[in-house]
Amino acid sequence: MNARKSLLALLTAAALSAAGAAHAGPPVAVTIKNLGTADAVYSIVGSNETSTYANATPKPAASVPPGGTNTYSVQSTISPDANYAIVRYKIGSKTCVFNTTYVNGYTSSGIKVPTWNKSYTASGGATCTANITSTNISTHAWAVEFTIK
Repeated sequence: MNARKSLLALLTAAALSAAGAAHAGPPVAVTIKNLGTADAVYSIVGSNETSTYANATPKPAASVPPGGTNTYSVQSTISPDANYAIVRYKIGSKTCVFNTTYVNGYTSSGIKVPTWNKSYTASGGATCTANITSTNISTHAWAVEFTIK
């Protein structure tokens, strides 16, 4: 009886994992470049940044040294037609909050069109940039590069 329950639990877990993967949006490859002279420290504020961290593989490095980079992938399970990454980095009192989104939505004529966006908010005298460096029209995966100085 215990073997049967264990097998049932294993099969249920496998099915739920497969179902979650089937509903995931396309992945975004996030690259952070630190153009500053001190470490850029990764920090989390709010639920969207918490979700980004939870959906990241590997997890973002706690800090990026001057002249260094950190790359990771983020894949949300909210919908096969949506994904996002919102990350925050600080160099001293300078802060950059970066945002990138993907939505595969319908136009007014009923045609599905993928849209990729990027933005940032700078504070404390930070210089930030956000650039989408590639998109894959077949899989809708994309890559974004964020810089902080």
